[in-house]
Amino acid sequence: MSTLYWLRLAEHHDVFTQGYVGVTKDLQKRLRSHKHRFKSIWDSIIATPLVIASDDYCFDLEKKLRPVRRIGWNKSPGGYCNNEMRGQANPNFGKIGKDAPNFIGWYITPLGRFERPEDAAQAHQCNKTTIARRCKGRWVNEKFLQPQSGYAFVQKA
Repeated sequence: MSTLYWLRLAEHHDVFTQGYVGVTKDLQKRLRSHKHRFKSIWDSIIATPLVIASDDYCFDLEKKLRPVRRIGWNKSPGGYCNNEMRGQANPNFGKIGKDAPNFIGWYITPLGRFERPEDAAQAHQCNKTTIARRCKGRWVNEKFLQPQSGYAFVQKA
């Protein structure tokens, strides 16, 4: 079950053109995440649940209330995840390593060459952040620490 909600000010009376319309499974949690965006007027915000129904129904209503960008406080059009392709409908579904569109390069370690820091971390029994630091180096107190000996990062061409 999801909730279609409307964030507005007291002077807002038209859900079609004013305020912010969104969908969430946990309204209280979502309101806490909105607080940073509306911090200057947060005490004046009125949160109104409009519909509690199935996910698909709520997203369909949101798409009807916010069919295009920049209506009220909404930056994006409404609907299921801004109409992104999810799961197997996404042409990049299941692509990892050098086949993935976000592939950036290879992590070279004493145990070999890895396409993902997750794979190198599993081989070294540590976490992926440690591998990234060892291979790429890092900034500490405005000083760059070089990659560890035996580790390197090679960007894709």
